[in-house]
Amino acid sequence: MSTQGRHASFWGGLLIVAVVAYPLIGLTAAVLERPGDPMTGTVMPLSQLVAGAQVWSLLGRSILLALCVALGSVLAGGWLAWVEHRTRVPQWWSWLTLTPLAMPSYLVAATVRSALSPGGWIGDSLHLGHMTGFGIAVAVLVVITAPLSQLIIGAALARSSAAEEEAAATLGASAYRVFIDVTLVRIRPAIGFSGLIALLYAISDFGAVAVLDVPVLTWRLYLAVESQDIAKAAVLGAATLAATLPLFLAARWIRGVRIGSDTANKRPVTKIDLGPTQRLLSGGVLVGVLGLGVVIPVLTLSMWVFEGLRRGLQFVSPWGALGDTLLAACVGTALTVALATLPAWAVAKRQSLGKPPGWLEEGVYASSTLPGVLLALGLVLTTLKLTGHLGHGAYGVVLSSGALLMLGYATRFVAEVFAPLRDGFAAIDPRQIESARVLGAGPFKRARTVVLPAIGPGLAVSAVIGFNAIVKELPVTLLLGGATGLKTLSFRVWDRYSESMWHDAGVAGLLLVLLALIAAALTHRWRQNG
Repeated sequence: MSTQGRHASFWGGLLIVAVVAYPLIGLTAAVLERPGDPMTGTVMPLSQLVAGAQVWSLLGRSILLALCVALGSVLAGGWLAWVEHRTRVPQWWSWLTLTPLAMPSYLVAATVRSALSPGGWIGDSLHLGHMTGFGIAVAVLVVITAPLSQLIIGAALARSSAAEEEAAATLGASAYRVFIDVTLVRIRPAIGFSGLIALLYAISDFGAVAVLDVPVLTWRLYLAVESQDIAKAAVLGAATLAATLPLFLAARWIRGVRIGSDTANKRPVTKIDLGPTQRLLSGGVLVGVLGLGVVIPVLTLSMWVFEGLRRGLQFVSPWGALGDTLLAACVGTALTVALATLPAWAVAKRQSLGKPPGWLEEGVYASSTLPGVLLALGLVLTTLKLTGHLGHGAYGVVLSSGALLMLGYATRFVAEVFAPLRDGFAAIDPRQIESARVLGAGPFKRARTVVLPAIGPGLAVSAVIGFNAIVKELPVTLLLGGATGLKTLSFRVWDRYSESMWHDAGVAGLLLVLLALIAAALTHRWRQNG
């Protein structure tokens, strides 16, 4: 590797190490140096603190929730992927089934709970009970994560060749045996990876479990942070980290598994028509995913707004929240993309030389493994420790400046913007750069005429993905954004919903969904082009 490439790898790696280590420093220190009781000054033993915080029962419930969500996500998303890539369905199918990706989990949970519970526009008609608890949380999180599984498994199906499937069918294998013996073998790593992604999502989710009153680690961790019970928060945070890291390591291993496809002689798969049973099953999955994930939320938010208008209630202007959301998302996206740029360039450089990405790429993904609540807590604890010797008020200045909020966004979502950036840098042709240099073009002209056109599409996609993620983010915004004075749409939805101001929550929620849907639509062409 060139000297320039080695320097990029070194500084990119150092940057990622710093990003990953920063929140962990405070979390580790809080566990080892637990504060004493405010009244007696007594430091509670760790075993007693673990028992008092009900860590084991919360951990067990969190893992069970994640396992149920992963299973449901793989089944629903896998079926949708198979229908998209193996059957004759209209072009709009894939876009429609992926729209729940634009919906924040807390918004889906809040609207589903309102609509399906007694007094709701569906709950009253069907005489349903109160929609809270474990089961409805699983359903909501399955709906949110199923499109992720559809994307991952669908990509594996799209890369598969028809040769082996057609050969098995020619030899007399039934459609079921072809799927089990050929197709499933090809997509098994993708199934495992999508299941682990759903596991990570479910075990780190905060909004849905909070709205639906499910006592799990992230919800109790937020309550401990909000009540400033640092010792309890540190123990719950350590338990959350212990539950998350093994899943990340498993995802890393599965992501590294490669089952080759016959790309050299790849032929497109002959798509089939859906049979009656398949149409019924596909319709049921589609109605479930779109109904819970999009239709009920949008209709319920609209009803909240119309009911407020009908009753003549006073609405809080949403434009300030919209402006704060755009400001936070734009600044956060710029910082996130900037953080990912050097590692993405270094990894693309290594791959162009035929070398594996190594630990640098894994470090990027590790930085986004921490759940939002845990990340925000770690950033707060580390900053408190580092600013302790700077005098009274130093921490408040750092928090109110928005630096911690932006760092939280960048750390949380750097992995999401990394892949398009890496692919953009990989698209740069060194021969064109060398030709421009020989023709007398200076560094800035080479960057403008050769580099930027190559990385432009990846840069744009990364910005849109980062923007969409930040717009929907809740726990980092709640815990780190309050002191900045920014009242984003996600904050407004949470605040107004908590105060039972449904009409205001409806307006903010519809604006939030609109922004997210626009961002999701902008990335659709990139996904189609692979």
